[in-house]
Amino acid sequence: MPTILDTDIGSDYDDQMALTCILANPTIFDLKLIVCSTFNTTARAQITAKTLAIFGRFDIPIAIGQNTGTRDIFEYEWAQNYTLDQFQKDGGIIYENGEDALLNEMQKANLDNIYNVIEISPSTSLGHVLQHINPELLKYIRLFIMAGSVYYGYDNSSQPSKEYNIYTDIPSAQRVFNSSWAYFGLAPLDTTIFMQFYGSLWENFYSYRNQNKYVQLIIDSYTIWYNNGGKHYGALKPFSPQNGTSIMYDVLAVFLAASYPSVSTMINQQLPLIVTSDGFTKINSTFGKPVNVSAAFQTKDPYISTQFIGVTVLESIIMSP
Repeated sequence: MPTILDTDIGSDYDDQMALTCILANPTIFDLKLIVCSTFNTTARAQITAKTLAIFGRFDIPIAIGQNTGTRDIFEYEWAQNYTLDQFQKDGGIIYENGEDALLNEMQKANLDNIYNVIEISPSTSLGHVLQHINPELLKYIRLFIMAGSVYYGYDNSSQPSKEYNIYTDIPSAQRVFNSSWAYFGLAPLDTTIFMQFYGSLWENFYSYRNQNKYVQLIIDSYTIWYNNGGKHYGALKPFSPQNGTSIMYDVLAVFLAASYPSVSTMINQQLPLIVTSDGFTKINSTFGKPVNVSAAFQTKDPYISTQFIGVTVLESIIMSP
């Protein structure tokens, strides 16, 4: 499936796991473009470039979105010695105007060439592109997005939260939710909050760190992210590079895209959702467009489902050619 990834890789660690999973599954994802969005997008592009270099995927262009300010990018140290100039010398492609590159790639979608967009960043780049694209093209594009909070919020609170990817750029999020996609699959906080991989699953993965370059990629970059400040991120379960992951919010969006049209492990609800002016994601039967929401897991204990997802994701990285 031709796929575009829009990411804010480097701040939270889940984007790195999501990108690595996509690259480890080339028979599922034909990755056409990676857009690096929000805050220091050049630093995000360097992290992406080093990841692509390890996979030998210099054919996948990196598009640099607008720099929207300064924010901690805890993973950057892992990639700081691999410059974008070196990436291009090695055969890589950089588009300095990320939004133009995203628009051009989305315009390739048609009835015989359905695209996936996996949105795991605040929607700044995508939201700007939606102001210029022919809306008719969206009926040939499936969107899988980590965003929002419908019934439950951060810390599994019974009150919905203003989720980060939404409130960072509310107008862009509103454009995304107001658009008519071929399919709109949402991975909200309700389920992503449980996306931690730990125990024997993680121990097995960690044991490959000195014999598998893709596992080494994850462990090395995760350790740097953790030591530079990631260890202070909130999570329902304790985490460290030796014991398990932080919350892999974005990986659920990748899993949904890989599984489509199945929604295995999930309780899917089609809900008319809007983004409010103050950044909440609310059901509104009058104005909301239909969204396929991964509202809960099929197992009473959500971690049974997330460990199944973890097996799928981590094994694919271990087995990547």
